[in-house]
Amino acid sequence: MNKGALCVMCFLASCAMAAPSARAADVRISNSHLLAVCFAGKPVSADQRRWNVTEPVSLTFTMRNQPRPGIANHDPGIAVIDFAPEAGHQYEIEVRGDAAAFSARVWTRGQWRPVVRDRTTDQIVSSDPKWIEIGCGK
Repeated sequence: MNKGALCVMCFLASCAMAAPSARAADVRISNSHLLAVCFAGKPVSADQRRWNVTEPVSLTFTMRNQPRPGIANHDPGIAVIDFAPEAGHQYEIEVRGDAAAFSARVWTRGQWRPVVRDRTTDQIVSSDPKWIEIGCGK
């Protein structure tokens, strides 16, 4: 093998090892009342519930309150979380809160929180929520 071909092969091998994985991580919302407001600081449509992510991202959410008869409605607030995906992993965005809120279908600001669960490792991988008044938060 000549010197030029060897240099090219070494260069290509080093590039392949240094390049970040381009495989996207699958992220989806699993709770039917959780609504995405923004993804990566940009507004999203109300029906968007799944993304393919390759880099750290912020996600902004609110809850769709649907009070049962006789139950008072409350402001659900807007929560922003961050997380950094790992290539090829699968993630679900879930809601943590008081069991009574799930039964009444009313979530109150600060009493629920969105979390990102890595389904590949079964770990919560998102930041604690930051509560904002309006907008996307980032």
